[in-house]
Amino acid sequence: MNADPDETRLSPSLLLFSDDEALADLVRGIVKPPWKLVRQRADGYASREVFAQPNVRLVILDDQAVEENDRGWLLAQIHKHFSGASLLYVANKQSDENEKRARTNGAQYYVSRPLVLERFGKVLESFLQLQQVKK
Repeated sequence: MNADPDETRLSPSLLLFSDDEALADLVRGIVKPPWKLVRQRADGYASREVFAQPNVRLVILDDQAVEENDRGWLLAQIHKHFSGASLLYVANKQSDENEKRARTNGAQYYVSRPLVLERFGKVLESFLQLQQVKK
């Protein structure tokens, strides 16, 4: 059965930028309707369609596959196109500069690898609940 297009457009979306299958599986297991999960692999993050997603309320950016030179640009685009969305940032490696850049561009949560999936799942659940309340 196909979803009503208006219903799909109004559903809150979580946009996941990641090539990490374990992280993607975790997020898939947590995100349930009415939420819609949109996953974008790192090699396609610059596509216009990504930034045209409707009702994005939560963004997870995993910078593992994003070139260092492109991280600031990608963060700025996320901030520009999804300014009302919460941003969870997963850093491949901890650095003060990387954390400052992420937080300057609106990251409400910042964590670096190695990623403890169980802990990240609990954080994600709390952000989803918070966004649901904000409706």
